[in-house]
Amino acid sequence: MSDARTAVAGVPFWYHTIEVAPGVLTPGQVDLRTSAAKLLPDDLTGRRALDVGTFDGFWAFELERRGAQVVAIDVDALDSAQWPPLNRPRLERQAAEWGMELGRGFAVAHEALGSSVQRIVCDVYDAAPDRLGGPFDLVFMGAITEHLRDPVRALEAVLSCLRPGGELVQMEPFSIRNTLRAPRTPVAHFQPLVSDFNWWYPNLSMLKAMPWAAGFVDVRRTCFLRPPSSRAMTGWYAGIASRRPS
Repeated sequence: MSDARTAVAGVPFWYHTIEVAPGVLTPGQVDLRTSAAKLLPDDLTGRRALDVGTFDGFWAFELERRGAQVVAIDVDALDSAQWPPLNRPRLERQAAEWGMELGRGFAVAHEALGSSVQRIVCDVYDAAPDRLGGPFDLVFMGAITEHLRDPVRALEAVLSCLRPGGELVQMEPFSIRNTLRAPRTPVAHFQPLVSDFNWWYPNLSMLKAMPWAAGFVDVRRTCFLRPPSSRAMTGWYAGIASRRPS
């Protein structure tokens, strides 16, 4: 535990709260541990799972803890993220000041946990079975589509990675205001002029419409969530489940 604490302290910025050893938590900006129990199956033994946009790896390690063989993907560096161009120079300076480095926290948590998760540098738009070692039974996307210029294109790539009948599980923020105003109409607020990192702020109907548009079926809301967060994740989130046609 002493070694784990030392390793955790050596990472200047943590996004995810992860218990890397008994009683040893990374000082993440968001704690998703209670959310995982609401979103993920309890038993994934014998199944192959993909975590999209893994960052520090919380969801990848949760999938593994439930018995899955896990691949985690992310871009190679923060400046490869799809930050709105208007904000990019300032965000790059801020990331440098904070010591944010993609993959650094993941590597520390991976070693401390004795994990077998395979991390592959891959943009979600480029995700494909032949690049990721074969098809998957389950794909998880946690608060990803809001950061993408073209979320439907990303979902289409994810669909190609699933086996027939395979499941996609998403956790995404949604606008309560626009959900109440237009409960049956897909609506998304365009965010780059008012948000540092986000492109879209959808209502609940839009969250379900995007997987349908990408070719998924049986799209449904599974739960509402509000994970504890210092500043990274505010507001309400919805769990959305869908599957690739059999």
